[in-house]
Amino acid sequence: MNYQVLILSEAELDIDNAFIWYELNQIGLGKKFYESVNKSVHFIQNRPFSCTEMFKGVRRFVIKKFPYGIYYKVDIENMEIQIVGVIHFKRSSKILRKRI
Repeated sequence: MNYQVLILSEAELDIDNAFIWYELNQIGLGKKFYESVNKSVHFIQNRPFSCTEMFKGVRRFVIKKFPYGIYYKVDIENMEIQIVGVIHFKRSSKILRKRI
């Protein structure tokens, strides 16, 4: 059963900012980050309940090879996954809690 994935605008901005940062530090690394995010989203779409629940109703998928987590909510009724943030592990959890 596949869920529809919605990436909220704040999460898109998180991805774009990380892409730019990695690309400025090493050409091609931003592209690798973006590819890892896409693979991670595909995994989440197919297995939305396999990730750890971090806050009430918010789960986290750890992106391989990058210190980032994809934070998302699952709406069973509408078969929908809302990605609320793609956040570096060193950033404050307050950022994420404000979005929820």
